[in-house]
Parts: sequence; structure tokens; C-alpha cells
Amino acid sequence: MKTSHEFARARLRALVLILVGPWLAAVPGPAQAGVTGTVVGWGNNDDGQLNVPAGLSDVVAIAAGGFHTVALRSDGTVVAWGYNHAGQTDVPAGLTGVKAVAAGLFNTAAVKTDGTVVVWGGASDVPAGLTGVKAVDCGTFHTVALKRDGTVVAWGWNGLGQTDVPAGLNNVRAIAAGDGHTVALKEDGTVVAWGDNSQGQTTVPVGLSGVQAIAAGYKYTAALKVDGTVVAWGDNSQGQTSVPAGLNNVRAISIGTLHTVALKRDGTVVAWGWNETGQASVPVGLHNAMRVAAGAHFTVALKSSYEFGGLRGPVNAPPVVNTLEAGAAVPVRFSLGGNQGSDIFAGNYPRSRTVPCRADAKTDEIEHAVDVDDNSLRYDPAADLYTYFWKTASNWSGQCRRLVLRFADGIERTALFQFR
Repeated sequence: MKTSHEFARARLRALVLILVGPWLAAVPGPAQAGVTGTVVGWGNNDDGQLNVPAGLSDVVAIAAGGFHTVALRSDGTVVAWGYNHAGQTDVPAGLTGVKAVAAGLFNTAAVKTDGTVVVWGGASDVPAGLTGVKAVDCGTFHTVALKRDGTVVAWGWNGLGQTDVPAGLNNVRAIAAGDGHTVALKEDGTVVAWGDNSQGQTTVPVGLSGVQAIAAGYKYTAALKVDGTVVAWGDNSQGQTSVPAGLNNVRAISIGTLHTVALKRDGTVVAWGWNETGQASVPVGLHNAMRVAAGAHFTVALKSSYEFGGLRGPVNAPPVVNTLEAGAAVPVRFSLGGNQGSDIFAGNYPRSRTVPCRADAKTDEIEHAVDVDDNSLRYDPAADLYTYFWKTASNWSGQCRRLVLRFADGIERTALFQFR
């Protein structure tokens, strides 16, 4: 995903070898096992990178390279398409047992469940004996692996020091490979970066902490904080580090050449930066994305198989505040586009938390409380509706609360309540 901003396609091919940077960004909070989706894309398609193979389904992860796209299926197999100059879309015959994928300029990488790494296309050499790997990322001409013990291994071109892992670096939980720099996220929420710093891309902002995910692009870097906000630094020639004002509730980020993509908790996508080929023009109506990946001049998203149809009565969606007596049980009804089984929620969800009460909020009384003793879930096949029976607490009187339904695909739906 990382070429420079030489805007003409004709010049792109000539410049790509020296200007293209790494591809995918960190994507925290993967969808729960069993939730699959379909791939959609937008932006440049000169090499067929947006031409999703007919019938491709059961996808659980995606990666966007310079001019190619990679999909990981639930059965551990890999599908790739787009530009194949160096064989980067020629998935090795018989490759199975894959748990993660990454894509670079001319190469593709896969992490297997046994902790080994397979790379194909250009720069495909893997250090002998490398095992115990849990994540990998590809830069322009270098690759980075994160081991289960929290250490980092990097290989490939090192002209800018991008594979010189700092001595003693450990307790790492995420990695990102940029054009000529590399970034590591530590367990304590701090960030370490090394390699090319020509645009300040490895100069981590002073005091930056509470980070949960990182992304590295062409001479810039981005971090997602645990509060759902995004921080970016480095080259800003096309506004790629100018995070939109008020952007929050983000759960994943990805970086292209000069555009940045954020996946929000509600399944919507926000993008900014260079938009010459429409790579930052998110399709209208995209609301159920569970992963995003930014390529050089294109973006792809993984749409959840859960087709959320909105909340049904008696509960209203925000900004309306539902009012009721504390201790009552509320039937929260919704559709997911068919019977998705009973394991539809993420662990420890649904849950609620207190929020400030607003005197000017539009309210609506819950008129159909039900008599149940505990929380439960039911599915009505005739109506194609799930009902989550939410038993509220009698000591919530005078409180306002937000009910959060986080589904197994990682997407959150919410409702507001005021108790008397």
C-alpha cells in the first residue's frame, strides 16, 4: 500500500521500486472464530486488485499489498488476486493451516498455526529455523515477525536500518512494517520505532501511551489508543496524518501509501488523505465491516455475514433514550439476516455502563417490559428475529445507561436507557 504521491499512473510503475512502502496495518480484536464475511473494495483497480474472485466466501481476514489483495478463509487456506509481477498471488500449492496473512509490495506472507512463516513472491526468504511466530507484517522490501515470546525478528533490505531490531526489545504485542521503518507496540501500551526517519515517522510523540494497535505506511505512522482515538505522525503531504476532528470509537486502523483508514466499533469506515483514485471514498451504506486493509491506492473491507437489520420495537436506537422502571426486563429485538446460532455475542457481552443523563434528550417509554428472572437469548425463525431479554437492576433508579451489544464479529450496536 505505499507508493509516493506521483499522481500519474504512468509514473507509478517507474517509481514503485524506490517509493512504495509497507502494506497492512494492525487490526486488533479479530472477529470471533466462526464469523466469516465477504470482501469489498474501492479505489484503483488497474491490476485487478478489486476483482474479488467469484464465489469467494468464508473469509476471516484480509490483507492489501501494493497492487494485490489476499484473503484468509476459515478453513486455513489463502486466496490472492491482482498484480502478480513477482508471483505474489501464486499461493503455494497445498498451503493450509494458516492463521494470519500480510501483503507487501511484491510479496505475501502467511503465519501457520504451528508458528512457522511462509512467504512467496519477491523477497521470500525466511530466516532458517524461525518458529514460534504469532504475527507478521510486510514492508516494501522487508518483513517483520512477532514471536510468541514477545521478541521481534526482521529480515530483508536494511538500507535504512528497518531490520535493525533494537537490542533488548521484548514484551512486544504488535508490529507494523512501513516503507523504510518498523514499529513495535509493547505490552505496556507504548510504541518503539526504528529505521527511516526522514519525515519524523519514527519520532514517537512524547508521552504517547495507552496504545492498542499500530500501523506503518509510506513515511508515516499511526496509533490507535484504547479510548478509541487515533494519533498519527510523519509525512502529512496529503493530509494522511490529519486525523478527522472528533473521530472516536475506532477499533482498527490501516495505512496505504498516502491514505489512512479507520474501522469504527459500529462497523462503519472512515478514511482520509490522498483520494486521487477514490481510495478514501468509502462506499455509501457500508455499515457492517469487521476488518479493513489499505493498499497502495485502494482499500478493501471484510463485510460480516451478520446482516444487522437494526433494533426493533420496543427498543429505539440512539439518539432516542428509552425510559422504563428500574428492575424491569426489556426485550431487545434485532435481526442478523438469518439464524446465526446462539453464540452470536462476543465474550462478556452484552453489557451496560452508566452515561450522563441529558435533559434535552428525546425519550420514548418502553411499554412492553417482560417477566423474566435473568438475561437470555431466543431466536424466532418465523419472524427471523433474535430477542435478548435484558434483566435490569432495581438499584439503577435515577441512572442513565448505555446497553452495548458486541457481536461475535466485533461490531457493536447500542441503545440508551433512563431508569426511574
